[in-house]
Formats: sequence, structure tokens, C-alpha cells
Amino acid sequence: MRKWTLWTALLMAILSLTGCSAGAEISDVWMYAVSAGKADAILVSAGGSICLIDAGYARSRGKILAAMERMGVERLDAVFVTHTDDDHVDGLEWLAQSGIEIGAWYASAMYTGVKSEDKHPAVQAAKLDGQTVNWLKAGDSVPLGDAVLEVLAPSVLNAEKDDNNSLVIMLRSAEGSILLAGDMEFEEEAVLLSTGAPLDCDVLKVGNHADDDTGSEAFIRAASPRAAVISTDSVEKPETPDPRLVALLQSVGAEVAVTQECTGGILVRLNGGVPSVERVNLPVSQTGVAVEDVVAGEDVVTLVNRGAEAQDLTGWYMVSDRGGELYVFPDGAALGPGARLTIGTNSTAESFDLLWDDKKVIHKSKTDTITLYDANGMPVSAMDNGY
Repeated sequence: MRKWTLWTALLMAILSLTGCSAGAEISDVWMYAVSAGKADAILVSAGGSICLIDAGYARSRGKILAAMERMGVERLDAVFVTHTDDDHVDGLEWLAQSGIEIGAWYASAMYTGVKSEDKHPAVQAAKLDGQTVNWLKAGDSVPLGDAVLEVLAPSVLNAEKDDNNSLVIMLRSAEGSILLAGDMEFEEEAVLLSTGAPLDCDVLKVGNHADDDTGSEAFIRAASPRAAVISTDSVEKPETPDPRLVALLQSVGAEVAVTQECTGGILVRLNGGVPSVERVNLPVSQTGVAVEDVVAGEDVVTLVNRGAEAQDLTGWYMVSDRGGELYVFPDGAALGPGARLTIGTNSTAESFDLLWDDKKVIHKSKTDTITLYDANGMPVSAMDNGY
């Protein structure tokens, strides 16, 4: 009896150290809302199948890849584009060109943010990937592993504001349900409520970054989530999350988590209808690498390594604040102690070390900031062009 007790105690100690408990299983139904500023970039998993809902800004690249690495994601069964706002679609181009296998592309069949179908960001990204877009509206559904993604909205075109043409998707699985509200505002909520569609869920991805134009009392009480996730950054989008909405979510019993509370993202796992919420943080790069110079006229960026050790730049990237242009350092790129590295573009006349295969990246008359990010999407250094 004593031997069994000692063995049990040892086993429980091991399980405790590994973060598990006897008899517990890690659910494969989860949602990871990437900390991408005020942007949306959300990984959803069920039955071993993975989809990405929106791709944030171009600068969200590293954060999305870090989330995929953490969750063991090597391919995407689907990419969904809820609507055409830049903070949801700006990252589609790099994603399409990344080499990540993507099973299918989906987007809202109703939109006003672009002039024609061939200009739709999802269409352009899918074309780069050699595919076409599947258009979705209320009543459609898409399988995801052993679960299903039900499209609840849009059911009618909103000609005034594309936020109200957002895809609103309900994941239904054996482990529970997740309602993803895109950038839906009061007007689309009212239309959705009028359809009588069941909105109760275990997890809610709150609409429109929890601004003051979303999350009516009728909608929140109909959803009554146990956990609510808000994608926002109050610096980028002031007055979010709206205190009224946060209080309303808490009044229905929801645990509220905001992506700006952590550097990596909010991970919610569902097990038997019970959500568990984790705030994921990413390591900060300890490096002497910095942006030393940004020359607008010559379209040149210079990096310097003021540290004592060489820095591998593989997977690091730079983004132009004004134009959103993205440059990813190639495999093997490195910067030794005390060394400098110049990056030029197709507009650069002088010699340089690496080519940013674009032109007129740095604005010549308005403020433009070049930000350097590590491979995890953590900002390392930034400098503007002096205007």
C-alpha cells in the first residue's frame, strides 16, 4: 500500500510539472487570437484541421508564424476573409507567397470596399497561390475536421459600411461552440437577430475590436459566452475596448481577454463546453541590432549591430509604416558585431547589400517609419525618414 502511495505521489508530481492532470486530455478544439495590434488574425482548430480567419497587417507576419509554430501548424486547411478592411487583409499577400500550403480560400460574398471582384484582396491573394475564392453568405457551411463552420451572416448587402458585410461564423463541435463576429456592428447584429438564428456560444470573438458601435445588449445576451476575446490595441484604436461592452460581457458571466494584454495572443481551448483561457507572451530579442539610417531619396535602409555577438537575421523583416511594404530577410542573412548592412530597392542607384524587391518604398515628402521585427514579429528597432 505504501509503495502504491509513493508511486502515485511521484506520478502526480510529474504530471503537475508537465502541466497535465491525471485523466485530462488536451482538446484539439481551440482558437488563437494573435496579438496583432487592433488587427484580426485568428487561428481556429477542430479535429486536427486548421483555418486562419483574417491575416492582420503585413507586420503581423511574425506573430502569425509564431502562433503556428507554437500550435504545431504546418498547413492551413482554409483561409477566411471576413471583409476588406486593411487590418484584416493587409497580410494576405505575404501569406499567399509564403509557401504555406493552403487548402482553400473563402470570403464574404457581399462587399463594398473594392471596385470589382478581381480587385478583392482575397481574389488577388488566392491568385498568387494559384487558387480561386469560394464566396460565402448566411446559410452556407464549411467542414473543419469533425466540426462545422456555419455562416450566420451576412444575409443582405450593406451598401454603407463594409464592416456590416462581415462574415459571422459559428464553429460547432463536440467540444463546444465558438462565434466569430468579424467587424460586425449594431446594424448587422440587428439583421442577424431578426433571423432567429441560435447565437448562444461558449466562446465569442467580439466584433469590431469591441468599439462602441458593436455588442448590443440583445446580441450579447443572445450569445451569452463563457469566454470573450477582443482583438484590439487601445493605442492604435483609442477607446477600445469599450467599457460598456466589457461590463456587459462580464454581466453574462464571460471571462474577457484582450489581445493587448500579451505579446503573443489569446489561446482558448474548449473541452466539454468549458473554455480555458491562456495569455501567450513571446520572448523579447536581446540584440544590438538597430536601424541606423533611413534615406528617402535613395530608398536605402542601413542596419548596424552594436552588440558583441553576431545576429542571425533569418526570418526577420522590415515594414514601411506609410505604404505597408514588407521586406523579409533571406535565410542565412546575418550581421556581425560592429558590422553594417544596407538594404536597397529597385529605386536605389547606389550600391547595397540586399535587395528589397520593390520600388519607392520610403516616402520622399511625408513621415514614413521603417520598423525592424524579429522572426516572432516582436519590434526590435525603428526610425523614420526625417520628414
